[in-house]
Order: sequence, then structure tokens, then C-alpha cells
Amino acid sequence: MRMSKLLKLSSFVCLLTTIVILSGINFAQAGTITGEIAVGGVSYYLDMYYKNTEDLEGASGMLLADPVTIPENVAIANVNDYLNIRSGAGTDYGMIGYLPKNGMCIVLEDLGGWAKIQSGSLTGYVSTDYLFMGEEGYAKAEEIACLMATVNGNNVNFRSEPDTTTDENIIATVNNGEHLIVIEETVVSKEDDNVLWVKAYVDDLEGYISKDLVTVAYDWVKAVSISSILDAGDTNGISSLRAKLIIEAKKHIGLRYVWGGTSLSKGADCSGFCLAVYKACGIDISKLPRASYDLAASSKGRKVSLSGAKPGDLVFYGDSSGHVNHVAMYMGNGQIIHESGRAYGCKISDVHYRTVLKVKNFLD
Repeated sequence: MRMSKLLKLSSFVCLLTTIVILSGINFAQAGTITGEIAVGGVSYYLDMYYKNTEDLEGASGMLLADPVTIPENVAIANVNDYLNIRSGAGTDYGMIGYLPKNGMCIVLEDLGGWAKIQSGSLTGYVSTDYLFMGEEGYAKAEEIACLMATVNGNNVNFRSEPDTTTDENIIATVNNGEHLIVIEETVVSKEDDNVLWVKAYVDDLEGYISKDLVTVAYDWVKAVSISSILDAGDTNGISSLRAKLIIEAKKHIGLRYVWGGTSLSKGADCSGFCLAVYKACGIDISKLPRASYDLAASSKGRKVSLSGAKPGDLVFYGDSSGHVNHVAMYMGNGQIIHESGRAYGCKISDVHYRTVLKVKNFLD
């Protein structure tokens, strides 16, 4: 059994460390981050933690999840942005997905310079030049394991405060299967509320969700599959401009989230990304509002139904009061591409990952 350092009882941060290019493979065995050092001393550290943390005076002291188990033959993406996953072992094969920086995969086969990997539901091939593998992979997986809360149910309220006595603090509604990065490793409770709360992120929003409505476990960021829709040379009956928009947007999967950013190289926020893609494809954005809320409310563009949405249309999300706080670009086939927040950056999601408030066509 491998020993590990005590899991820190503090606000969660996915570590972004300087990385080096490694080569070769030395398969590691499965292990668990646990042992007498971590388990035996946890009550002492919990006591010290709560004595020095005013924000969690009402916390129950209950840890959210069992220790993390590190899989056999684990590998971690050793890149600054994202690692292409291809359909075969070579750059001549098409891209079927991507593994974000510090994303985790299992090496199924070492092919000498290329590895057949599985990450989440996706199986494909990546260059081993861009993987932490073997002992290094194990150590990196131990270092970056994150608490993830998986939503169980649809239209689950995500609140700015751990309080069910008002609906005014609902800042988002999330749906079944959505993965939220957990901020605190313990539940939060209030004396006047029987609900236990998990503090987490939805996109770049920080808030609380009922523990009864999520499953919490240590996990890693995994691969994102890319739909074949509108790949170069396949416009699928969509206008050339709309095809061009989606092809351009997909070039920037993994682009880091930067609040206020509008750059497709240095980073962007949600609306900045959509507008930057428009601009890169020759669309005049000079008269379009900058922020997601203003884009949704503007007289520019026209409202369309979700069922009538076409690739390149913008999809708006927000809180229960109808206030828009996020925007994404519709890709077709029930998918969006968006700057989802600091944890993931630009990614592809199901259009229903949150409740859709509005869809607008700015193109026709």
C-alpha cells in the first residue's frame, strides 16, 4: 500500500504546475491515497481546521468522500492546454477528442511513441511525448485528484448561499450527470437548516448544492469527445458561414478561461469567446454588446426556439429569475461549445447541462 500526504482540508484548488516532457513507460499498480498517517490523524486536523476557519463554523465535520483510489496504468496529460486524442496511432488519423491539461487516462497499450488510452467513455490514441506515465503518472494523479460532485436529477438548484428559505439565491439550475468541481472537502450546514450543503463551481460561479442531490467522489478531469458534426469537408447541409464558425470554435478547445478576455490565443470569458470566434470568421461584432446578459437582452439578433437552433447561434443560461450569466455557441446535435470557467476552459457540453433561458440568431 502506498502512503500519501494528508489530503488538505482547505479550499480546493486544481494545481497548475510546471510540467516537463517525459518519454518511455513503466506501468504503475493501482493504489489508494490513504493509510495510517492520513486516517489516524484526521480527527486532530479536523479539530484544528474548524478552530481556525470562521467561514465553516456550522460545518458538520463530515468528510465528503472516501479516499481516492488511483487506477492501474494511470497517465496524466503533460501539456499546457490540451492533448489531441486520435482515432489511430499517428498524426494522419483524425481527432476524436481531447484530454485537457492534467486530464487523466488509463494506458491500455504502449505502442512505442503512441499509447492506446481510455478516458471516461472515450478510447483513442495519444502521443506518449505528452503524458506523465508510470511512476510519474501515479505521483501526478495523486497530486491533482479533485473532488467532483455528480448531479443526480434534473433542474437541481445551485445557490449563492446555503439557504433554502428563499429562491432569490438560486444562481443556476443544473441537470443529471453534470460534474461540478467541489471547493470544500467537508459539508456545510446551518443551525436553522436541516440541509447539508456541498460548496462547488458551476462554470465560473461559486455556490452551494444539496448533498442529497449529488454523488461526491475523488476524480480527475477526463477526455471530452468531439462530435463529427461540421468537421472540415463535411458541412452537413449547413451554410458555409455556420460550418466555418464551428470549425473555428473547435480549434480552441482547451483555451483557458480569462475573465474579461477576448483572445483566442491568450484566453477569453464566455461571451468574449463567442464574439472572438465570430470576428475570426469575418462577422462584424462592433455593434454587438460585450456581456452575455446584454447580448441576450439586445435588440440585435432574433430569438429562436431551441428546437430551431442552428450551429453558430448563441445559447444563454442564467438563474431562476431569468438573469443571464453565461453564453455558449450551439454546435448542433444537442451540443454547445463554451468557455466553461477556470476549471475546464473551453469545452463541449450537452446543451441541457444547465437550464436554457434563451437562444438567439445573430447571423441571418
